[in-house]
Amino acid sequence: MLSTEELLRTIRGSISIGEPMSEHTSLKIGGSADFFIDPLDRDDFCEALRFFSRHNLPCTIIGRGSNMLVHDDGIRGAVIRTPRALGKLTVKKESVVVEAGVPLPLLAEKTFAASLGGIELLQGIPGTTGGALMMNAGAWGQELFDVVSWVEVLRDGTLMTLQREEIRFGYRYGGLDDSVIISAGLKLKKLSAASVRERLVVLQESRKKRMESQPLSQPNAGSIFRNPDPVGHPEAMSAGKMIDLCGLKGTRRGDAVISDVHANFIVNAGSARAADMIELISVARNAVQSTFGVCLDLEIKLLGFENALC
Repeated sequence: MLSTEELLRTIRGSISIGEPMSEHTSLKIGGSADFFIDPLDRDDFCEALRFFSRHNLPCTIIGRGSNMLVHDDGIRGAVIRTPRALGKLTVKKESVVVEAGVPLPLLAEKTFAASLGGIELLQGIPGTTGGALMMNAGAWGQELFDVVSWVEVLRDGTLMTLQREEIRFGYRYGGLDDSVIISAGLKLKKLSAASVRERLVVLQESRKKRMESQPLSQPNAGSIFRNPDPVGHPEAMSAGKMIDLCGLKGTRRGDAVISDVHANFIVNAGSARAADMIELISVARNAVQSTFGVCLDLEIKLLGFENALC
């Protein structure tokens, strides 16, 4: 039996009971978490994980809540945030040490400001570095694992450092599902002044395209589906293009709407429920499977759902 007094003695950060997850996700959707923990620092974060593990209660780790859908009934157990506890970033020459709670756009911006290349084109991806590592986030031909040297994780209560060659990462997959990411070491390349100017042009183009092609003014969780792996399907269309060709832009369930701007985005047009989102996800997936013979994999994470959508 979990003792509230023991919990308060163990964790130095803030603790909320019955916290609405709609307040902590970019979609503004989701029921309450039994316990919502915002640890004070790295040690507090690790101790919170160990505490709930000792009490056999599930833990869900979140960053900025930008690529997730939380069930209308919420999440059982504890939800533990990373941004405050794991927010350190150190840049020394071409070597970078970054903790999991650092926003990915900030990491990409800071390193590029130091004339370091390798992840500068990831500035438009929301979320934290930990979440980006879990899914090997990428954009414009760059992927985060292109520059990873090592990843520090907490596994079964023990801190350990995994070298790059020990991690089975792939397209939109970081190979670390059995671990909680604490920090990572990156190796970037020093850019010449000419290269910096070239990259600035590309960045300006990517920002303009993103503003024009994504529904950034409405609550969303980013891309709902992964694009087909270009290695195995070099000729495949993007997920958004296939959904668009199925005529699904503007399709609505409650206040959840497949965006008219980008068909791989489902926006919250008011008071959408997770159930509305799931229904639209199924509609889009079934239509693409029927029309193109492609089964789209989810890019967003489903939290609080007993049976993941397959």
